[in-house]
Amino acid sequence: MVKIDTWKKEQPNLSQHFIGATGVVSCLGHRQPGWKNKELITRGLIAYDGNKQVIKAMGMGEAKVDRVVVISSFAIGDGGTKAWPHWASKFMCVLFKTCQRHAGRDLLKMEKSYQESNLDYLFVKPVGIGEEVTPVGNYYLQESGDKMTRDDTGKIYPNDIVGGNIAKVK
Repeated sequence: MVKIDTWKKEQPNLSQHFIGATGVVSCLGHRQPGWKNKELITRGLIAYDGNKQVIKAMGMGEAKVDRVVVISSFAIGDGGTKAWPHWASKFMCVLFKTCQRHAGRDLLKMEKSYQESNLDYLFVKPVGIGEEVTPVGNYYLQESGDKMTRDDTGKIYPNDIVGGNIAKVK
């Protein structure tokens, strides 16, 4: 884990942290800055600014890392289509087009920067992360446009199996 005080300034030595890595996990960005943590409002949105620097650092110098997992806000890249037929998708689409439109644009720019890069990327889009949620040791996968959800064993469920929050493990 690399601690950065601000992503608004260039981080010239970021690539040194990636040397020898086979991949990077980026958890940069927040969809609701200031709602729970008021100090985040002053720091601003960082999904695009931070990940732009991560992308650059991954290919710099000796690092040459080309695989990345990006944990992002759910269903942002579908642009309000019905690719994820869950009620929460409609709700978040409204938020990202109204009172959270700056956060929505920041996340879309971040996703586009990975799509335009030469990196092998995977977006992981949890619905929410809750400190009060107990880990159960399994996950669910929804393919874009798929009407069913699969668990980690391949068993198929209706799409409403996906809840509001996943566990946050410390």
